[in-house]
Amino acid sequence: MIEEYECQPKDILCLFGPHIHKCHFEVGKKVAQDFKKQYSNMKEIDQIITYTGMVQEEEKYHIDTTKINENLMLEMGLLKHNIIDSEICTVCHSDNLHSYRAQNKAAGRNTAIMGLREEYDKMG
Repeated sequence: MIEEYECQPKDILCLFGPHIHKCHFEVGKKVAQDFKKQYSNMKEIDQIITYTGMVQEEEKYHIDTTKINENLMLEMGLLKHNIIDSEICTVCHSDNLHSYRAQNKAAGRNTAIMGLREEYDKMG
């Protein structure tokens, strides 16, 4: 949006719809290391990726992808009050939303709708 449409970051609104939240995004050591390497520049990385403990002789970690994405939006120049999290975890609410983590291959898909206000205004 910034490059293609010359939108100003301060004018962009960002809503994180339902998605897996940290409470259920448990991963193994390799995935945690990959995330930590990718986002090592983030100040709060030790709160974003936290050690859970040993599960069946494997180290487990929880990752807060909401916080990662919020930080990325802030780095792009979006205003903090324009970044909104629906606070809906798809695993916690898998009775109403699709979650591969909760439903495996039986899970459907979620979708998102995005648009530019300029285009919306033209529609009436």
